[in-house]
Amino acid sequence: MLWTEKYRPKTLNEIVGQESFKLDAENWIELDDMPNVLFFGPAGTGKTAAGIALANDILGEIKGPNFLELNASDDRRLETVRTYIKDFAKHGKLGSAPFKICLLDEMDGMTTDAQNALKRIMERYSDNIRFIITCNDRSKIIYPIQSRCANYFFERLSDDVIESVIKQILNGESKDLPTSDDLITFIASFHGDLRRVITEIQAAISSDRPLELQVNKSLEEYALVIDHIVNNHWNDASDKLFKMSQSGMTVKNICVGLHEAIINAELSTNAKYKYLRVVGEAEWRSQIMTPRILLSWVVAQCR
Repeated sequence: MLWTEKYRPKTLNEIVGQESFKLDAENWIELDDMPNVLFFGPAGTGKTAAGIALANDILGEIKGPNFLELNASDDRRLETVRTYIKDFAKHGKLGSAPFKICLLDEMDGMTTDAQNALKRIMERYSDNIRFIITCNDRSKIIYPIQSRCANYFFERLSDDVIESVIKQILNGESKDLPTSDDLITFIASFHGDLRRVITEIQAAISSDRPLELQVNKSLEEYALVIDHIVNNHWNDASDKLFKMSQSGMTVKNICVGLHEAIINAELSTNAKYKYLRVVGEAEWRSQIMTPRILLSWVVAQCR
């Protein structure tokens, strides 16, 4: 079983970091009420886990029929909102639930038309349902929805917090702990992304692979892109980047991976800083450009 699922927090007490949100959420549970909420911030910081834990604590044993979870990037169409979500919202809550809860994960992938339709549902059925919305990039959520939610930024988790979680997981799995220096270096490589750290350390232990080699393996696809660029294989570089984007990775995540691969690559100083400049600008442009066009721009700028 994947450790990210096995050790996913089930209640707010198990959520690490994000103290501002947790403090407010404890009051909501006590009052048996909550606003619509929007969680935004980097990947792997606990946004989805917090949403599910909040629903568990508020709905308890009657969560099942009163809870709907959708990945808004997959179900991004206007028709999904007008039918599936609206149908769930308009039918009354079951049992003693104070309201229904709908978790819309990765909503920055939902179309603008679908978001506008959702805004009307939030208004019309406000007495029957609450929405928990998560996204990496809040700028891609229309302002009328932002303004109808309590907004919480989920910051990157500190290395100390992640180290504590990893040690708990390894103890729970009866696995030997790596040396302190190896574990600290390993965790620092993933820049506060707890989900990624858990995934990679499970892969390393399952494969009996040293943590340092696991970090290098996790960067292989990014290193391949850089290798294509260095060897003037522009189409291969573009195709690889497009496939990474189509698999669900955001441009920001791709830029982080490329950054690490460039730092580790054997390149001349001029080439290394040229590529780093392009990747840095691409990360900034990711807020205003479509992914495919921006990734093509990255390859063109590296020529």
